[in-house]
Amino acid sequence: MDRQGLVHEHRSLRFRVQDAAGGSTRYEPAIVARRGPILFLVEPVAPGRTVRIRRLVAFLEQHSPEIVLVLVTADGSVGEIHPDAYDEIYGASEVGRLTARIRDQDPEGIVQPFQKPQRTVARIRDTAK
Repeated sequence: MDRQGLVHEHRSLRFRVQDAAGGSTRYEPAIVARRGPILFLVEPVAPGRTVRIRRLVAFLEQHSPEIVLVLVTADGSVGEIHPDAYDEIYGASEVGRLTARIRDQDPEGIVQPFQKPQRTVARIRDTAK
């Protein structure tokens, strides 16, 4: 992101995420990029991190639509992460595309829609039938 000239911050924001039991946990996004009132929160994540994925789902349900939660994962894992856990997702080799997408976002415009990938798990189940 530095090489592409995208101003960003590391662990500069703190949120509380309510859980189903009525408690809350702290969430500090790894990277924050601001485009006017739009916040891009960029989070590296590995598939299979069930507790972390549940926290991200709850975060999206509880916080502003002007926050865009972006996950970055291994290229082969993009289709394994549940689509309710993010607004946008990119493979590790696509960080340049992610950076350009954030940099090109009009700060006064609407957030462009993101086509979520098909889940790999669903495809495996469908082919087993």
